[in-house]
Amino acid sequence: MGKNVLAGGLLHFTPTATDILLDSLRRAFGKRNSKKLPVIEDEDLRAAASMFSLTWLTDTLDRVLTDPTVENSDGDEIEFHDVRFPFAAGVTQKDVAGRLDAIPALSRENANFWNWLEDEPASQTETRLGEGVRLDTAIDSGLCVLGYLELKDRSLHLSTNSSARAAKGTAIVREALGDLVRTPLTEIRTVAQMMAERPAGNPQPKTPAIPPEIEEDVVHQFLDRHYRETLDEPVEMLGNKTPRQAVKTPSGRRQVADWLKYLENQNARRPDPSDPMATYSFEWMWEELGIQDLRQ
Repeated sequence: MGKNVLAGGLLHFTPTATDILLDSLRRAFGKRNSKKLPVIEDEDLRAAASMFSLTWLTDTLDRVLTDPTVENSDGDEIEFHDVRFPFAAGVTQKDVAGRLDAIPALSRENANFWNWLEDEPASQTETRLGEGVRLDTAIDSGLCVLGYLELKDRSLHLSTNSSARAAKGTAIVREALGDLVRTPLTEIRTVAQMMAERPAGNPQPKTPAIPPEIEEDVVHQFLDRHYRETLDEPVEMLGNKTPRQAVKTPSGRRQVADWLKYLENQNARRPDPSDPMATYSFEWMWEELGIQDLRQ
């Protein structure tokens, strides 16, 4: 968003996550069937950096989505609400967007999407927390994202993770939009329901797993963000130039093409072709950098 942010934190790895990570690193950089973790060069380690975050994230989601006491930062039990507000006759998306922009609690992300933010960061003592796992999202300023609003065709969708937030968000939207929308329709999904929607008849894994489509979507969104930031960061394989800088010269274009092929080959080497890392497509990066003609 036009600025650089340096942040740090500690990711708590369970024994299971640790074993998965080390096994992945051995498969990616070690000899076949080797149990010893090799010394990994900085350049290779940088390319594999997302493996650390994704291993932690997948393991954490596995545990969160099977924990019956998952809560948001308000202490409310997690229930995913999708509140759909149909447009009244003759109302356009532009009419609705104008009203939404006037709501102080909403931060516009793009033409059709808004974040609904809390008024100010809540301190730990101000938050009603139970014994469950916390599941919430915050932006750079520390403000918690209470929900999302999105324009789809001829309706406005409000997405939240609790009944209390859904009720509050519905009241805010109805007050702001008035007769621009009709009576809203609400769809509710609990964590238990999401887990129960796995296809029947399939053998259960030895360890809990999140639905594949959710895991793939989360991983691909993470990679999209990671690699979009990488396009403006120095890359050692490119002589410490950013990919956008490197493609400005013929030799740099070839270097960037080799770099992208290296990233694609790293993903292709994963043993499971259905792995979210293996199914990720780098095609958008070739197009973004204008070197599709070098992709062979």
